[in-house]
Amino acid sequence: HTMYCIHAHSLFFSLSLTLSHSLIHLLPSPICRHRHCLIDCHREAMSLSDTIKACVTQLEQEHQMAAITTEFVDPDLARLYEASKRADVHHWEYNELLRHAISLGRRLQDPLAEFCYLASDDDEFLCLKLHIFQNDVPREDLLWALQVELINRVNEVGIDINKAFKHTHWSPQLQFVGGLGPRKGTDVIKKSKGSRIENRSQLITELKMGPKVFLNCAGFIRINTGDFEDNTSEYIDALDNSRIHPETYDWARKMAVDALEDEADVGDEVDTSAAVEEILDGPERLKDLDLDAFAVELERQGFGNRQTTLYDIRDELFGMYKERRLPYRGLTPEEKFRLLTGETKDTLVEGKLVTGVVASITRRRPTRDMLDQANPERTEESNTWKCPFCLQDTFTDLSEVWIHFDDNSCVGQATGVRVRLDNGLTGFIGLKFLSDSHVRTPEDRVKVGMVLHCRVMRVNYERFSVDLTCRSSDLANKESQFSGPRDTYYDETAEEADKNKERKAVKPKSLYVDRVIVHPSFHNISFKQAEKKLEQLDQGDAIIRPSSKGSDHLTISWKVDEGVYQHIDILERNKTYQFTLGKSLWIENEEFEDLDEILARHIQPIASFARDILSYKYFSKEFGNKQAIDPVLTAEKRQQKSRIPYLFSTSREFPGKFILSYMPRSKGIHEFVTVTPNGIRYRSKVHSSLEALLAYFKKHYKDPVPGSAAAAAAAHIPRHQIQMPSGMVAAQQAAAAAAAAAWPQA
Repeated sequence: HTMYCIHAHSLFFSLSLTLSHSLIHLLPSPICRHRHCLIDCHREAMSLSDTIKACVTQLEQEHQMAAITTEFVDPDLARLYEASKRADVHHWEYNELLRHAISLGRRLQDPLAEFCYLASDDDEFLCLKLHIFQNDVPREDLLWALQVELINRVNEVGIDINKAFKHTHWSPQLQFVGGLGPRKGTDVIKKSKGSRIENRSQLITELKMGPKVFLNCAGFIRINTGDFEDNTSEYIDALDNSRIHPETYDWARKMAVDALEDEADVGDEVDTSAAVEEILDGPERLKDLDLDAFAVELERQGFGNRQTTLYDIRDELFGMYKERRLPYRGLTPEEKFRLLTGETKDTLVEGKLVTGVVASITRRRPTRDMLDQANPERTEESNTWKCPFCLQDTFTDLSEVWIHFDDNSCVGQATGVRVRLDNGLTGFIGLKFLSDSHVRTPEDRVKVGMVLHCRVMRVNYERFSVDLTCRSSDLANKESQFSGPRDTYYDETAEEADKNKERKAVKPKSLYVDRVIVHPSFHNISFKQAEKKLEQLDQGDAIIRPSSKGSDHLTISWKVDEGVYQHIDILERNKTYQFTLGKSLWIENEEFEDLDEILARHIQPIASFARDILSYKYFSKEFGNKQAIDPVLTAEKRQQKSRIPYLFSTSREFPGKFILSYMPRSKGIHEFVTVTPNGIRYRSKVHSSLEALLAYFKKHYKDPVPGSAAAAAAAHIPRHQIQMPSGMVAAQQAAAAAAAAAWPQA
């Protein structure tokens, strides 16, 4: 914890919205009154920021002013100051709002001075929230660590003592100067009586510093000689405006003289003060000095090892009181987001669980080009037309869809859900992140006002929004993809061992209910057991077993091909008891009286049609592998270019379906063929035999494949009737006759 406090300076952010003190007086008072909105509410802050920038731009143009910038600055320090006793004393004539603005402006101009001003009161200083763990640190330790950090920074930067005498908010820095402290620093202010210190020797003569105090603090007190060198009778030493300690002034002057000795005439007396000023104008000549030899000589004279001191003196002569702090920069988008929303990396981070209320459904309206190229589809079940964008399917005629497009009634395709989080931020859930299953439209899953449990996927700092997911798999986080970075010493092996114990302790629930059914093909076995049993049976054999859907369902599994098994659901109705067989059995829309009828009228016909395909001479055992079938078709096509090769194969992905692959030109085409009790279905038509299917296929292979873009374009009904010329019809008939001769004989 002490480590966090020692580095507290790195946690002092320059955040939140402010105007400098000069800008406050230039802007109209109504805008000034809204400053707090700009700090506390991110929506109002961003819009008000734009308003302020517009006003500033107008002022610059009307009054020919220099550019004025608008910055975001953390308001915590200003809130403490506006209610402090010091503000009542120094700015009694201002209200709290103006005091707040003054503190913000001073912090932006010199944050170190403003923090030191606050540090003069221990209780107020500890009210600053610098780290989430600072309350766990003892008060004394925290205060000591912060004071040490301020001491290091003040002595690193230095303090202009005349500026401290002139401005009360600068004087508290004196208490952090090495050798002074709170008591001596206050005493220095009292003894100054508003006068000016023109050289460091006056620290002793005017301010009555003792020799030890002077030696300790002189190097950190800056006398800015440029402010009064033209209107004073005192001796001005340029080195008083540097970090060089007075006890080493002679070494600095010696370095300046040695650097210029090559240019001076022999025998001329050298003015050391003039030499220092000349070196300050051109310090590059110091690079040629042999400081190591100088350090050896000083050590021989009894000054000790002063090599580091000499290099520090040369570095200071290159730029006296050169700024060593990092330059000021504007806020990053993340810092601005954290400031204006109040969220931290602990309260809002990727992977965090949040709740939100559905605000609206987001949609993307189609463009005119998209509307012109749209292909409305007919819904077979309701015999209506459906809009391909908003998915409205209540149009009885195609012309109504076009009217729907023309009058701009189409709201567009749904893209996701907009939600409002508890912290006021806006969240967005994409359509694919609403559920693990396919979501046709958000209205099927959510409605406005519904409370959703979500997980943060990404924080969009620029837009002040959050990308969310409410999929069950993401909420459960079983794969730990949303877990944060783990500790270096996290025991992964122990975690895995604990998970294995939990898995073994949980007994898997049986998905199947044992049934009391007397039939030679029925077995009380599971899905995997049925497939293992079918491996030893012939093609077309079937097993009836319990269903995982419940006690009012059965499943019949039959062997399509080696390693391919189709599982068909049977719905039972009119059941006397839960475990007995229903009096009415249904497969889709067809009713059966008993299991024997299902085997005779359903399984045996489809198994017979499957055997016809399996025994066909152009059948391939590649199981629908397009990468393996295409080379075979290509080889046959090369042997006889006028021939159109084709092959059947079994589909492993969809049991009960076969794949018809053919190559009319140079690219293979693959279509599904389904065996049914009434025949073989191909392109939505059921054919009574394999020969009938082949005859239809050879005649219509050039027709667009149903469901493709070409088929949709062909099904599009134009707004006016187009009649095909009789000559074109005759040409198509002749082309079909020529194509029939290209097929191999069945």
